[in-house]
Amino acid sequence: MYRSMLEFVKNRLELNGGEECNIDAFPFRKRSEHIWRVFLWAERLVSELKFINEEAILVSAIFHDVGYGIGIDNDQHAENSAKICKDYLIKSGFSIEFIDFVTYLVRNHSKKELMSMKDTPIELIILMEADLLDETGALSIVWDCMMEGSGQIQSFEKACEHIKKYSAKILDTNPMITAKAKKFWEEKQKLTKEFIKHLSFDLGID
Repeated sequence: MYRSMLEFVKNRLELNGGEECNIDAFPFRKRSEHIWRVFLWAERLVSELKFINEEAILVSAIFHDVGYGIGIDNDQHAENSAKICKDYLIKSGFSIEFIDFVTYLVRNHSKKELMSMKDTPIELIILMEADLLDETGALSIVWDCMMEGSGQIQSFEKACEHIKKYSAKILDTNPMITAKAKKFWEEKQKLTKEFIKHLSFDLGID
């Protein structure tokens, strides 16, 4: 089931120009790949948890960014994603209750301020945690290096500064709520700090 959903989302993005990232020019970043990784993070976060709607979390992870493939107004991508998701789930025969909850999750996944609010459903918190966990830590460091490598003037020192400015800055605080997500974030913080420490030492940078 999840595989067919992922294929649908990937095709939708490809056919409507939604695969390319709209943050500067990052040809190496594909939205369908981000979606796949968010799905993987969601799987990791829901494992061993009880009394949650695991299926709703995983389905919403698959559809959370498909709205970029609707061809209009990327600022409304969450709402557009919810519309595409609802249409797909209706045609696939899911219950109204399930559809309403999944589209609620998709529609609100960008409202990260809800993570710290008491009444926010745990399913939405986990979806947002999965979204934030992607493209941080090791993956973010690689992103920084690839971005610096595309510039006209390249150097190890510039790459190091870029990592400090972006990858390290993202991890300054820990916005995670669930225990497992907090642990993953702390591991990313440790890895990034260690990488910068070793790279700076190799380059003779104080």
